[in-house]
Amino acid sequence: MEKKVSLLVFLLAFSENLDSQIPGNKKHSSRVGYTSLNIANALGLSEEQKYSLIISSLLHDAGDGKIGCPNEKTIPEHASKGNLFIEDVPFLEKPAAIIKYHHIPWDFGKGSIYKEEEIPIESHILHLAEFIDDYIDRDKYVLKERRKVIKKIKEERDVIFNPDVVDTFLELSSKEAFWFEINYDTIDPSSFKNDLQLDLDDLLLLSKAIARIVDFRSKFQVRHSKNVAAVSSFIGETLKLPKEKIEELRIAGYLHDIGKVAIPPQILTKESKLTKKESEYLKVHPYKTYLTLKKSIPSEDIILWASLHHEKLNGKGYPFHLTKDEIPFEARIVSIADIFAALLEDRPYRKGTSVKRAVANMKSLAKNGYIDSDILGILIENLEEISNLIKL
Repeated sequence: MEKKVSLLVFLLAFSENLDSQIPGNKKHSSRVGYTSLNIANALGLSEEQKYSLIISSLLHDAGDGKIGCPNEKTIPEHASKGNLFIEDVPFLEKPAAIIKYHHIPWDFGKGSIYKEEEIPIESHILHLAEFIDDYIDRDKYVLKERRKVIKKIKEERDVIFNPDVVDTFLELSSKEAFWFEINYDTIDPSSFKNDLQLDLDDLLLLSKAIARIVDFRSKFQVRHSKNVAAVSSFIGETLKLPKEKIEELRIAGYLHDIGKVAIPPQILTKESKLTKKESEYLKVHPYKTYLTLKKSIPSEDIILWASLHHEKLNGKGYPFHLTKDEIPFEARIVSIADIFAALLEDRPYRKGTSVKRAVANMKSLAKNGYIDSDILGILIENLEEISNLIKL
């Protein structure tokens, strides 16, 4: 990977998908980030604090993508999970802590500490910024909404929200420009001179965390992306591909279903077989993967290897209907890893198959020109080792 990946650009693209699964929630995280930034600027936070706050805003709903409960006195499940998904990534440690505590109420000062841990001011800012965005009726002109929002926040000053953060917001709220900015403007990554530029190893760490967020959307696929990454990289190692390509293959495996975060939860979590209409709608996810990665990753290899996992050599795949000569070899590896893992894993409408049956199914696919028979041969030659990589 020749060029580095902007963390902010990547998360802006990811959060756009994450928000779109909930009707009326489009660009929610970006708006929350912009509101948080306005308040942080007025409070005089450092550039490092503001950057962590923006990253936190873009990932604050990673735990479930739903709106939290602002008067919860314990850490809401989605905030706790959002923290767990990313806390082991060194450059996301501070945002993870901000997310963990962003729904703790102020409670007349008691909310400055949670179980002997000091809650960062960024968490209190994020708490208020999210409330503002949730409370605004998007069907109405934003200036018509400001009186309602201000009234409610004044009522909850000291009870739910940090008074210093509230007072700063009240100063800003007198300006029409503030309301226009938080409603219409978007975050500009180029304005953050301290934006992290990720190399391949950093991107791998980030991809693991993103895979957790993606797979959590469906209780039937909680390890799927990890399985695909493990099988893809194993095949790459067996074929003695260059180390960098193997790492890129692993990343592609982790990110291949990133487009699924844009799919409504009622489809991803449906416990019966999908209708024809729902199955057709699900077909958008590899294209969403393509768009998300195209916006955020300069490596065309990773983009294609991740997003072409439903293409077939005979042109009967989707969404591009590419044929054998148009599908990169590494994309075929990810495709086979995806199919093998999916066959072994449980799905809402069926139990996972045995390894023997999975191989028989895939042999049939290869015979009919759907998947690469040579790569399948590598999988079969190393079946015991590869099967042990699949965690169910």
